[in-house]
Amino acid sequence: MKREPILAAVISDTHGLLRPEVEQVIASCDVVIHAGDFDNQMLYHKLNISQPLYGVKGNNDGYWAGQLPVVRRFELSKVKFIMAHQRSDIPKTLEEEQVVIYGHSHLYDQQMEEGRLWLNPGSCGYKRFTLPLSLAVMTLYEGNYEVKTIWLEEEYGREPWKQRERDQLFLIAKIMRFMKRGEKISWVADNLKAEPAFVETIYRICAAHPGADAHQILDKYI
Repeated sequence: MKREPILAAVISDTHGLLRPEVEQVIASCDVVIHAGDFDNQMLYHKLNISQPLYGVKGNNDGYWAGQLPVVRRFELSKVKFIMAHQRSDIPKTLEEEQVVIYGHSHLYDQQMEEGRLWLNPGSCGYKRFTLPLSLAVMTLYEGNYEVKTIWLEEEYGREPWKQRERDQLFLIAKIMRFMKRGEKISWVADNLKAEPAFVETIYRICAAHPGADAHQILDKYI
């Protein structure tokens, strides 16, 4: 008998918020893959009731998530997965895994490395500063897969992430220059037309990591 493809909703960093548009995507899928930071037990149980759920523990998941693994290996329609909330928790030596899923940064990323897909679906819960809201849907069939990116804010579907990354790097570099001059956070935010919370966060990271460049600051910010 011919098997039907499996549709998997790949999400992460919901942080206690399940948006109606995300629920619609999940309802159209057969399984849910969650890369951690459910943030509360209620959301975890809601997802676990609707469809089969494959999840890992995020850094914001509390004592209730003790049963969730930090690193999880599983297989769907002969496609082998490995998943962790933070990319740094993925073992350096991988075996037959075809797909690596992680979250934490709130930034969508999809790269092929040595014939293996590395996928971060981004965040589809609470919006973090200006970062886009996103998730992915994977079609799995007999060892093969396809990935569809779903942007919850239409403008991000038309703007390549690399351009946004460059824009953030330029902004961080400007903030760092003003910080070295001793300018106040409110003055910097007004002059750069940036969110004060973002500027404050960059100031805090720079203070904690003196000598770091803009790329390193961005890595620590996300």
